[in-house]
Parts: sequence; C-alpha cells; structure tokens
Amino acid sequence: MLKLPTWILKQEIYFIGRKLVIDYTLDYVMETFTENFMDILLSRLSAQSLLIKELSTPVIPLSSEVGLLPLIGDIDTERAKFIMESTLQQSVKLGITHLIIDLSGVIMVDTMVAHQIFQVISSLKLIGVQSTLLGIRPEVAQTAIQLGIDFKDITTENSLEKVFRKLICNFSGTYDN
Repeated sequence: MLKLPTWILKQEIYFIGRKLVIDYTLDYVMETFTENFMDILLSRLSAQSLLIKELSTPVIPLSSEVGLLPLIGDIDTERAKFIMESTLQQSVKLGITHLIIDLSGVIMVDTMVAHQIFQVISSLKLIGVQSTLLGIRPEVAQTAIQLGIDFKDITTENSLEKVFRKLICNFSGTYDN
C-alpha cells in the first residue's frame, strides 16, 4: 500500500474543505435567488390577476345616470363575488340610477351564475339602481328555462337600442316604437 506524505493529505483536506465551503455558498446563493425571484414573480402574477379582474368588470358610464356592465367569458364563484363587489362600488361611485347588464359575452349560464346575477340585481335595487339584462343568447335562455330559473321580476331586452329608447322615454315622457 502506497503511503502519502502528511503534507499532501493536509492539502487535499484543505482543498476539499474549501470546495465544500464554495459548494455550500453557491447552494445558498442559488436558493436565496430562486426564493426572491419566485416571490417577485408571484406578486406580479397576483397584481396582474387583480388588474384583469378589475378590467373584466367595468361599469361604463353611458350618461350621468346610466351605466353599462358588459360581462364576458366564464363566471365562476370567485369572479361572481368580485363582480358583485365591484359593480356595487362602481355604481355608487358613478352615481348612476340605471345599470344595463350585458350578458352577450357569457357563453354559459348555470344556476350559480344566474343566482349571482340575481344577487347583483337585488343589491343594486337596494342602493337605488334599476337593472336591465341584455344580450341573453338563445342557448343561454334555453338552459335557464331547463334549469327552472325564473326571470319574471327581472327587466330583460334583446337589444341595446330598445333599452335606450325606453330610458329616453322614461326621462322625456315619450316613446316611439
């Protein structure tokens, strides 16, 4: 068996020890960098998600008293809660007395979505805002009827033009068909 001098063994241990220290340092730096990067990335994603939610439920003022809420895409429970909060806040902020809720961009209405829309309309009524549903697609209407959803207390129209005519009639006292 070959016997190495002690000074070589000490140098090898020293070199290995320094390498281990460098490896641990690099591991720590990489782990810290990754954690910070992920924190920044997740906070940006959260901010962008909030911005998308805010932009997806705008109450657009059409006049000093009338606003339009165009709803587009799928409405899940989280988005429905956000629609409720956002719509009420924006309606009060804008001081509108009538809100047109356009559902032409909503592809599917299930009982949950219908319930949430009814809650929005009821809440708006409590703060003095009348509502009109607009743009219910034929397939959505069929699904709503099959699910037993009752729209009897909800004002509905099939075109924005008709809503404008009725609103003008209400404000001026005349109506031309």
